[in-house]
Amino acid sequence: MTRVSILFFCLVLSTSSLFANNTFNTPTEETSDEGDTRMKIRLEFNSINTYTRLINVLADENATIGFDSEYDSELENIQADDMYWLIDSGKYISQGIDEINIDTVIPLGINTSTTGLNTISINKLENIPNSMKIFIYDSELAIYHSLKEGAYEVDLNAGMYLNRFEIVFVQPDTLGVSEFQNQDIALDIMFDRFSDQIKILNHSNLKIETVEVYSILGQAVHRSNASNANNQININANQIRTGAYVVIVKSENGINSKKILVN
Repeated sequence: MTRVSILFFCLVLSTSSLFANNTFNTPTEETSDEGDTRMKIRLEFNSINTYTRLINVLADENATIGFDSEYDSELENIQADDMYWLIDSGKYISQGIDEINIDTVIPLGINTSTTGLNTISINKLENIPNSMKIFIYDSELAIYHSLKEGAYEVDLNAGMYLNRFEIVFVQPDTLGVSEFQNQDIALDIMFDRFSDQIKILNHSNLKIETVEVYSILGQAVHRSNASNANNQININANQIRTGAYVVIVKSENGINSKKILVN
């Protein structure tokens, strides 16, 4: 089955009556012309294996953040690569919630069967104000990505992700780059522009298992294993473009992350 056939198949299966029965090749933002003023969002998931899934959410004052049989449609045939809304312990292809505002948080689940790059994007919007921001929050990388500005590309290992991704509508005030999350004082993560290296200073000689570097869009630019306790790990950054990156270090003390600026 070709990618075009897969996309058409998924559009037919996953587009419920929350939206008009039309297909859309690019994200759109419009007002319903049938007098329905409810806010509606359709997201699109494209996996490393070119599988596509569309999921929908709408705001209706009669719906709740829990399960509503009148609004929520359970995903019956979950694919090896898939994305869905998480409601309680269930997986849903469409859901209704009472309202969408800056306090709204909508959990997302993702399955992947193959390690590689996956994308999440807006397929269609209805009755969403131009001023409303829509972010996907990646809790592992501590990244808020604006879906209105473009698709979120994330490099995932094969597996199931039930506690990593959320759709939110506000980005909290962030700390400066040098002050970003770094909970383990035994490790110091920095960019040294004089040597053009990312440095992990291991003050307590912890056993470091892996070091990963991600772009602010969630793309992996470096992965390495470190089986021994070294007091310093250097990563050459001469092939890394200028910009903000997230460094994730997994050690015997757990996972430690910090946002750095490569310049």
